[in-house]
Amino acid sequence: MPRNKEFDYNEKLETVRNLFWKKGYNATSMHDIVATMNLNRSSIYDTYGNKHDLFLKCLSNYASFKERQYLEASKVKGKAIEALEYVIRDVVNQTLADDKACLIVNTIFEVAPADKEVKNLLQKSGNALQSILENLIAQAKKDGDIKSQTSALVIARYILASFSSYWSHYILNQNKQEVLEMVDFLTEQIKR
Repeated sequence: MPRNKEFDYNEKLETVRNLFWKKGYNATSMHDIVATMNLNRSSIYDTYGNKHDLFLKCLSNYASFKERQYLEASKVKGKAIEALEYVIRDVVNQTLADDKACLIVNTIFEVAPADKEVKNLLQKSGNALQSILENLIAQAKKDGDIKSQTSALVIARYILASFSSYWSHYILNQNKQEVLEMVDFLTEQIKR
């Protein structure tokens, strides 16, 4: 009879996710994973699969977390434009508080160009986030708070693309105030 697992699946997944987040996928070895998860190799393989399978599980888990973050932030009371601004600020503030780029952003640059499975997962996640933003933008346009003739889809894509730019600026300058000023500029431009 198989032994019951004596560890919390999600807790270990989060632990190794943070390792991938810190070191990157390519620099993380199975030895690192075993040491970080404090499990033997066979338990890891039996429960999570190989390194790539484990990474996909971590990435999927993180993508679900980000989608929940966007959805929760989008439900603030008030007008759609207020909810949109709140989502933007919430994402940027979370990144600055974590003091690291979003795992999805890191993975886009490191892994997605050469890994179709990862790329597909990230596209699906990006589409979900984009949809949340697009719905808020469409409502804000309907309310008259966004006057731009640019489509809600293009504005949503632009907002998502801006997030990685904020982080790259912060890495180079280590100035949160400058990043927040850029966010202010973005939110002003969206309303035009």
